[in-house]
Amino acid sequence: MIDSQDTEQFYGDHTRWFVGSVVDINDDLKLGRVRVRVHGVYDDINVEDIPWAQVVAPVSEGGTNGLGNPLGIQVNAMVFGLFLDGKNSQLPLVLGSLPKYEGDERNVPSVNALARGENTLTKSVSVSGAPGDPYAAVYPNNKVTQTSSGHVIEIDDTPNAERVHIRHKSGSFIEFHPDGKIVIKGNGVYIDGGSAVNVQASSTNQTFSSGEITVNGITQTQHTHVDNAGLAAGTTSKPKG
Repeated sequence: MIDSQDTEQFYGDHTRWFVGSVVDINDDLKLGRVRVRVHGVYDDINVEDIPWAQVVAPVSEGGTNGLGNPLGIQVNAMVFGLFLDGKNSQLPLVLGSLPKYEGDERNVPSVNALARGENTLTKSVSVSGAPGDPYAAVYPNNKVTQTSSGHVIEIDDTPNAERVHIRHKSGSFIEFHPDGKIVIKGNGVYIDGGSAVNVQASSTNQTFSSGEITVNGITQTQHTHVDNAGLAAGTTSKPKG
């Protein structure tokens, strides 16, 4: 038999929901908990005295054995939740975040500008024939994840402008264009193909300001040939090394 007092406090008979602002995400237990200044409940207490709130993670996160990271929420996010202990209000549970207007004038949406159809990134590729920036996102088709340091992932389903774009905060990126072309830019690109690297294309254009190509220890620009006297003009032996 369940005690009536337990029923009132823990089984939703007196559910108390809340709206608040996240003030701390540095959970010392590293469980993805946050501190929320719940409006009307925790208005006048110090941040360190606010109880930690559990955060409901989507079922796409593993939830066990170290699979998945549920924490994407940031300080100043507006969140909605409920208290698991009802009127006692000491066991907050965050169910989700609420988009809002921010800034001094409260006129800047919290939704990422790239998702709203505003291109805030500069992409320049100094390769002959490279296609230009294909960004043409229209809200609400572009799904954007941007981290606090500036890494960006875009999955854009805008009709006739579908793209996938992964960008490092340094400006290095890889982007899949609407027509299937792929553009890569980096501060040096290194490929370890293991046992083989296979490339096939109908045409190629390679430009290098310096460097070398080496196959089986034989370089392209520094190798030598050993020819026997009397060979016909234009005939040469294989490179010696």
